[in-house]
Amino acid sequence: MKFSEASEKYLRYYEVTKSNGTYRFNKSKTSVMVTFFKKINCSEIDQTKILELIIYLRNKNPLIENTTVNKYIKVLKRIVNHAIEKEIKFDKLPEESKLVTVVPGSTIKKIFRYLTMDNHPESERNLLMFSLLLDTGLRISELLSLKVSNIDFDTQTVHVTKTKTKVHRYVFYTDRSQSLLSKFILKYQIKTTIFIKLQSKKPLSVDNVQKLCQRLAKTLKIKQSITPHKWRHTFATRFAERNGNIEVLRMLLGHSNLKTTQRYLHVGSETLRKEYNRVIKRP
Repeated sequence: MKFSEASEKYLRYYEVTKSNGTYRFNKSKTSVMVTFFKKINCSEIDQTKILELIIYLRNKNPLIENTTVNKYIKVLKRIVNHAIEKEIKFDKLPEESKLVTVVPGSTIKKIFRYLTMDNHPESERNLLMFSLLLDTGLRISELLSLKVSNIDFDTQTVHVTKTKTKVHRYVFYTDRSQSLLSKFILKYQIKTTIFIKLQSKKPLSVDNVQKLCQRLAKTLKIKQSITPHKWRHTFATRFAERNGNIEVLRMLLGHSNLKTTQRYLHVGSETLRKEYNRVIKRP
């Protein structure tokens, strides 16, 4: 079977059986590999072909990290196995162990202050979006899928039904988000999907939000990343730093494996700085 044909079947299977986020991830990796392998048969793909793919990826992007390359290889192995049940042995490339980065408190205040003062209607929506991301740690795809019916205003609870793992869960939000949410829904007469384009009434997409974050960072001259996933990291890191129960954090984040959650059991840079100043710079 040609690799291009195998890729189509693989993606069709993932589109039906997996979450939108997982499907998009696999699609982005597959499209690059289809260009590289062209008309090669799956049976021809072996360790040598994987090495050639790695060289191709590094020539295409000299700054590509092993973490990303490993993701390509993982998807490649799945496609081949899905097509012809062939297992390809290839050792994982060594990856750097990087600290989880968050949105600094000063940046959060800067963004919230700007969106509060801005008179554009979409700023109200964006302020609500960032507030809920910070309160709940939801994935952006999960947040964008929320409908009014998912919200329990009495208990300030969100019933998350469109999840990466296909498992429903509950998350909670603060009084700040309660106020923003109530005002936004009433003012714009939101009946179903909460996060929409206010002019067309069409749901916001993940790409819409990514571009929104880029524009906001440029406007406010923010150098660090403020992507939606950084807000999820920020929620998780804050919860862990305040000695929150790790199993509760796992359930709130919707992780199926506790090991994934344990990456947040570190001390953030702001906390490190405060403790350093307390000990070293004390009178």
